[in-house]
Amino acid sequence: MKKRFNRIYIEITNKCNLNCSFCQKTTRNIKEMKIQEFEEVIRKIKDYTNTICLHVKGEPLLASNINEILSVCDKNNLQINLTTNGTLLKSKINDLKNHKSLSKIHISLNAEVNNIDYLDNILNSISLFPQEKIIIYSLWAQKSNKLDEKSTIIVEKLKDYYHLSTKDVEKIKTQKNIKLAKNVYLDKNTLFTWPKINEEKNNGSCKGLKDQIAILSNGIVTPCCLDGEGIINLGNIFTEDLKSILTKERSKKIIKGFQENKCVEKLCQSCSYKNRFKKN
Repeated sequence: MKKRFNRIYIEITNKCNLNCSFCQKTTRNIKEMKIQEFEEVIRKIKDYTNTICLHVKGEPLLASNINEILSVCDKNNLQINLTTNGTLLKSKINDLKNHKSLSKIHISLNAEVNNIDYLDNILNSISLFPQEKIIIYSLWAQKSNKLDEKSTIIVEKLKDYYHLSTKDVEKIKTQKNIKLAKNVYLDKNTLFTWPKINEEKNNGSCKGLKDQIAILSNGIVTPCCLDGEGIINLGNIFTEDLKSILTKERSKKIIKGFQENKCVEKLCQSCSYKNRFKKN
């Protein structure tokens, strides 16, 4: 049965072990969602989606209860998409590989780590996962079809590991999605700017509150995973039901606005990511 949202993002921790320049820094207090809180969240949202994305801010593999969290998702027959910088995969492999709920692992290859050899640890760790798990490497490329120095090194490692041909490498330069092996893909995109309120007032539509919502580690519900600071605070899932949050006047105005190609929230007005949803 089709449910309201294609996915719901849940930030189980906003703590990260890196300090990458392209990632917006959080001003919120560092918090890890307790297992009791996560169970409450799942109870309230499981009728609204089949897919949970463990991602907003932070590195989810830093959560001390990641194994318990995935077990909760197993019991509720949910599909989990995990987004990680990959640096902790090797140490967390036993907590991840046997959970039926974990269906996709998105790994950012642009993590700003001093030692480029961390990619070898990622590749070696991925080989330990059951083959039915879908692996998606994310590569934030430049605007042109040329790869920068670091991206070139990354692609060379992928070429050697997956025995890619020269033709395959050329596809990586010119195409957005490339299959590397069975259930292993490379998703290439251009870097985006995290939205922040400014003087720009651009209208447009978005998938927020239509296909997705996001829940921060402190329980705040926002329309979009790019509202990492909870500026568009629709309510708190720890103390409210999702139905009441979605039927508030603020939520209804956002939905109606997007239907009319209008942004009623200042953060949405200044967000450039929504331009990716425009039809040519």
